[in-house]
Amino acid sequence: MALSSFDIDAPRWDQSTFMGRLKHFFNITDCRTALLPDSRLDEAKALRITFLHGPIQVMCTIMSSGVFHLIFMVPAACSLFPQRCSMAVSKLEPELRDSIRSQYGDSIRHVYFNKGL
Repeated sequence: MALSSFDIDAPRWDQSTFMGRLKHFFNITDCRTALLPDSRLDEAKALRITFLHGPIQVMCTIMSSGVFHLIFMVPAACSLFPQRCSMAVSKLEPELRDSIRSQYGDSIRHVYFNKGL
């Protein structure tokens, strides 16, 4: 499949038709700003606190990374999902499988273990 050439300066739709101009308008316009008066947009600009952007972004990054997950999500996951699992002896590593079979014979078919963290 051949890729068509893309011209960044040309609009994607035909500008000689109303539908083409409408599609182009909606493509380049954020419709949320079309619904607000200029006074509300100016208020939003005034709310910017530039000296706090860095510390706020650092705190959001920390909260979205390991610290938040370790404090809240790991205990929640341990409480929601079962920690006791079973596995067939035939799927174990050869050394462990041979050790279990030599000690108990073929009477044990499954082993149970705690997944833990």
